[in-house]
Formats: sequence, structure tokens, C-alpha cells
Amino acid sequence: MDKVKKVVAVFELPQRLGILQYVEYEPRPRQEWCGPDQCPHEGVLTAEGCKKGICVRYKVSVQTKDRRQWGVDKKRRKDEDEGGCLKPQVAGALLELAEQGYEVGVWYEKVETGNWLRPYEVRCGVVVNGVKLEQPYCRTVEECVKYIIFDYKQEEKRLREPPPPDPVEELLREWPELEVFGREWIERFSVLKDRLAEIAKVLRKFPWMRDVIRAMKEKPQPYAIFVLTTKDASDAYLTFDWRKAYRAQNGVVKEVELELQRSRYEEYNGKTAEVYRPKGLLAFTATAKEYVRVL
Repeated sequence: MDKVKKVVAVFELPQRLGILQYVEYEPRPRQEWCGPDQCPHEGVLTAEGCKKGICVRYKVSVQTKDRRQWGVDKKRRKDEDEGGCLKPQVAGALLELAEQGYEVGVWYEKVETGNWLRPYEVRCGVVVNGVKLEQPYCRTVEECVKYIIFDYKQEEKRLREPPPPDPVEELLREWPELEVFGREWIERFSVLKDRLAEIAKVLRKFPWMRDVIRAMKEKPQPYAIFVLTTKDASDAYLTFDWRKAYRAQNGVVKEVELELQRSRYEEYNGKTAEVYRPKGLLAFTATAKEYVRVL
């Protein structure tokens, strides 16, 4: 059976703007067991156009029992592009602002809810002179006009302000050694500024550690990086799991077993630090060194 297309009046904003609303539906054959109120006709309403600077685009499921009065099909709204979420008093405020010379419009967007019964909801708001604003909470047209103009001026002022500094750029400007971790890693842990500064200081003192980290496919978390060094900084270990470590010997970086154990705590550079000594008999050899944990 061919579909029927007719003009209806469901949403107030297109009606006030003079934008026609069309509903397209397929008439159902009359069935003996179906009463007049039991089998409503279903269709899709569309309204699209611009008047007085206000542009709307509606596409929503509707239904009717008498083919004269149509209403929104709430059961199927989640499956269609929706319209009509703009409150009547806000629509009236937009019309008044358009008459005052403002360029106004309406924006719509779908927001995921995480609910499988209603996977998304439609949000809408107003646009004034190209500035996107939230829909104000107001009771009258005059009140809505006041709130919209106030929000527009506040947002316009905010847009004129210089953007906030990029935390990644600030960190790289002060600590270029962090570049070995990559921008994404720095952005992820940019709130840990003190820890990142400590890491950068150690990488600045031991440049060979940068090459080790740069070569890693997966960069470790800031608190998973451990560095132990002698007090004169002549030797150092870089480790991530306390089993194996990296050590520079004669200009060559090698992976070695970390045969150290915690010995005591002592003051180092104004902080309480852990002191490590070789395990077992190695601790009593003449070449045994003590290492202070600096990270």
C-alpha cells in the first residue's frame, strides 16, 4: 500500500516559525478484531528549514489513533533523530532575539547514556551569533531573553581570553628530557609534576637512561621507575621490577641481575633515602659499593 504524506502540527517551534511539518505513514487495512483505539497508525514526522535566522531539523516517530492528532511515539524515540526538545518559552525568546538583530539558531546532539534500554538521549540548546549555548532554565519569554543574553556575553568574554597554557608544553619547556616518553604519556601523567621533575633530573644526570626508555615499546608509569646510584654518581642502576636492571659499564649499557638489598635509611640531599648494598658475600668484597635510591 502506498504511503500517505500530510501536513500536521506537532511541535511548537516549527509551527511558530512557519516551517511545515510533514508526517509520512502507511494506512493500515481495517481488521475485524482491532478496535479504533487499539491499532494506532505510525509514521515519521519531518520538519526542516530556516526562518528568521532559526534553523530546525526534526525527524521523529509519531503515531495517531484518528489520523488527525499526531503525537510523539515515546517507545521508538530512541531509534530516530529527535526534535522538539526546545522549550516553548526558549523558542519564543529566540524569535524575539531574532527581531532584535541577533543571529540565532538551535543545536542538537545525541549523548550516550550507557543504558541499553535507552542508549542515548537528545540534548539541544541555542546558538547566538555563532556561539553555542546551553538551553536556559526560565519560565517566561522575557526571563529567557535575559538569561540567553547574559550567557552569550559571558561565553563571548571567555572565548576572547587566551587559551590556558598546554601542560605538556610547559613540562617539555622546563624538562626537555621527558621527551623520551612521548607526548601522550606526558599528557596522561601531567598532574604528577613533582614526580616528573624528579625523573627528568635523573635523566639529565644519566643521559644513557634516556636511550633505554626511548627504546621501550610500552613506557612505564612514573612510580614504576627506580634508580639507584652511588653517592659520587659514578655508577647507577635503572630498574622497573627490582629483578633485572640496566647499567652503563665502559660506555656500554647492559641488562644485568640486580643483586642488591636494602641496608638502611640515611639522609641524602635533604631527604630520607634507602641505601642498598650487594647481597651475600659480595657485600664484603673490596669493590662493594653502596647505592642510594634517588627514584
